[in-house]
Amino acid sequence: MKKLLLLTITLLINSVVMAQQGGKVSGTVLDENSEPLPFTNVLLMQVSDSSLAKTTTTTEVGDFLLEEIKDGNYFVKISMVGYQDFVSPSFKLSPDSRNFKFEPLKMQQMTNQLAEVQVTAKKPFIEQQIDRTVVNVENSIVSSGNTALEVLEKSPGITIDRQNNALKLKNKNGVLVMIDGRKNYLSNEALMQMLSNMTSDQIASIEIITNPSSKYDASGNSGIINIKLKKNKAFGTNGSLSVSVGDAFVPNSTDDLYRGSTNLSLNHRNQKVNVFGNFNVGRNAFYSDNTLMRSTNFEGLRSEFDQTSRRFGNGIYSSGKAGIDFFASEKTTFGVMVDVNNWDGEMVSTGLTKITEIAGDQITKSSLIPDSERKMENFNFTGNFNIKHNFNEKGKEMTFDADYSSFRNNGFQSFDTKYYNEQEQLTSNLIQRNNTPSNIDIYAAKVDFVIPTESKVKFEFGAKTSFVKTDNDFLFEVQEDSKWITDPGKTNHFIYKEFVNAAYINMGKQWEKIGFQAGLRAEHTKSEGNSITLDKVVPRDYLSLFPTFFLNQKVSENHSLRYSYSRRIGRPNYQQLNPFLFFLDPYTFEKGNEFLNPEFTDNLELTYTFKNAVNLTLGYAHTKDNMFDVIEQDDETRVTYQTSANLDKVENYSANVSFPITVTKWWNMHNNVNVYYARFRDANLSGGVLDIGQTAFNFYTGSTFSLKKGWSAEANMWLNSPQVLGIIKATKYQYSVNMGVQKSLWEKKGNLKLNVNDLFLTSFFNGDINYQNVDLAVTNRWTSRRATLTFTYNFGNQNVKGSRRRSTATEDLKSRAGGNNN
Repeated sequence: MKKLLLLTITLLINSVVMAQQGGKVSGTVLDENSEPLPFTNVLLMQVSDSSLAKTTTTTEVGDFLLEEIKDGNYFVKISMVGYQDFVSPSFKLSPDSRNFKFEPLKMQQMTNQLAEVQVTAKKPFIEQQIDRTVVNVENSIVSSGNTALEVLEKSPGITIDRQNNALKLKNKNGVLVMIDGRKNYLSNEALMQMLSNMTSDQIASIEIITNPSSKYDASGNSGIINIKLKKNKAFGTNGSLSVSVGDAFVPNSTDDLYRGSTNLSLNHRNQKVNVFGNFNVGRNAFYSDNTLMRSTNFEGLRSEFDQTSRRFGNGIYSSGKAGIDFFASEKTTFGVMVDVNNWDGEMVSTGLTKITEIAGDQITKSSLIPDSERKMENFNFTGNFNIKHNFNEKGKEMTFDADYSSFRNNGFQSFDTKYYNEQEQLTSNLIQRNNTPSNIDIYAAKVDFVIPTESKVKFEFGAKTSFVKTDNDFLFEVQEDSKWITDPGKTNHFIYKEFVNAAYINMGKQWEKIGFQAGLRAEHTKSEGNSITLDKVVPRDYLSLFPTFFLNQKVSENHSLRYSYSRRIGRPNYQQLNPFLFFLDPYTFEKGNEFLNPEFTDNLELTYTFKNAVNLTLGYAHTKDNMFDVIEQDDETRVTYQTSANLDKVENYSANVSFPITVTKWWNMHNNVNVYYARFRDANLSGGVLDIGQTAFNFYTGSTFSLKKGWSAEANMWLNSPQVLGIIKATKYQYSVNMGVQKSLWEKKGNLKLNVNDLFLTSFFNGDINYQNVDLAVTNRWTSRRATLTFTYNFGNQNVKGSRRRSTATEDLKSRAGGNNN
């Protein structure tokens, strides 16, 4: 009897506890491409009167959880700007079934029909998300047939520094460029070459992340640019073929600026395997010119140099990427990927340097004509093995990547410099040549874990190890009496080795209106730069910590705030550390700095978002030992050279606002304005004190027009104001107007796009330097105005779910290597 009474009391207590605990409703919200849809509104409604019972928003991975729900009949309503509202069938919570979990819920983009104009909601060219800016390249008209570099030039906050072959993000150096989450190790010149050979037909979108979490490599002083290549989307077989042809129109340049490319993508997927491949071949042609006015003063002799130079060339590039994903079980996938790139090109350089020497009342004039030819052969290979294992359906997972990358880059250049006196008579002829082979090998492996808990806390942790070896054996020779003699002052064999071992941990928690994440990454770097020719070894061994902090606050339905902090590092690329001299002509060259230190940056950002559409971001960045290109001049030899140095500190204050405007139902705009103040300071730069700053801004506006009968159009414009770049001042406004039109064919299986970049030829650079003994003015033009016609045909099942996006272990390393990697 006592046992029966005790059992009855226990059951009563359990039933009361269960009643007090209430039920749970959970699920995952996906977009039309089966990708997680974060920050979506989820409303729990009562069936009886459609009254609101509870509400929440999805997390960054699209999950939602509603707790403490009373028994009853309910349905959920899910809404998101740009998507059709989703209303679920009704379901019941009862004492027998208190937990209800939806199968993944897929949202559909909004579509409206007008009498004369068909309006289909699609992602804008520029899309502002909570933690990043996304450039949607795949369906853009004005980007079709463009190179990746030309697309980046249209992107908000990004500046192409063609003087120094560098990318800047919000006026800050040190951008980490990634491909599908894989880091690059290219030198600046090789990275620009790679982006110039990668076509927009290969790109789905570009992510611009100014404050990455601890999961990402800490390199990338100003943030990350992640180029996501195209993938496909369901079961079956499909593919696409794109053909582009184009020509450039730059006055007083060269006639041969034609370029064209063919891109083929294939994908096959069934229950067990996914096989994918992308193949691209094309021809690129380019042109650029500079004018340089400078003067030197030494012991009563003033020398004035008026230099002009022209560079033009072309080449054939090809790339192939192939891989297979094997679905060993519902929870485990193995993958193998191979990526091969090749560039075979040539460049011709010519110019004229006029020299005026003034000594008192005596004026002497002379000149020189530097001609050179350069052949470039770059071959890159990357192999990747990866595993992904899902431990359960709650998001607990492990990923592993092992990579090997090699770069085999070779350049051969011949120089023929003729000197003339004031009567234009030939006085001497200097003939030189150099061979610049560069071999880079990269080995890397990484493992990442994601562990969510029942208490809505998510842990992420992982580790990575990498080893890089570069071998540059540069030979410089001069011709004397028909014989080639090695020039020991310009010949150098430089070997660089680097080990980086890293580990990180992130912890995040999502409440109803607050989302929080904090992380810490530790990286130990051990490197050795060895100039065999100079018998000079520079070792380094340091441990660095990189904390990150993010807090998302939903103030109300239409207002939210995001606070973020991160610390990042910018490591010198391998060419910057090589003390070898890179000659342009006898009076102008570039050299590396083997004593160049890495730079460290602390980034703070506050972002306000209104209705998930309008974003205002305030930012501050402090960089210590900023790596910076400086121009120095030897008044005695009259030689000007560029090298890299560390500035004491750089401070950058910025304000960015982005906002869409729906002008009509068929005309949509996206606008972005970035205002910043950059201050550069150093107590001893080239023997002087540098303390300079300037307020500047850049602006982007883009419009899409959805017209009838399959026609659509786009137009955009970017503008950069004059600004200070350390000792260099950009003295004119740079802007570009770009336009394009598209016609859809054969029920959208094909499309034809025509676009023109830099319509008014207004993106060229003018600048000057007036620091210490350097007084210099420079102009630069390049192949900016180009018209391109692109035809694309999609075949097979266009709902094929493509290969997994993976972040391999060597992507961060490639951005510091040399070579081409499409």
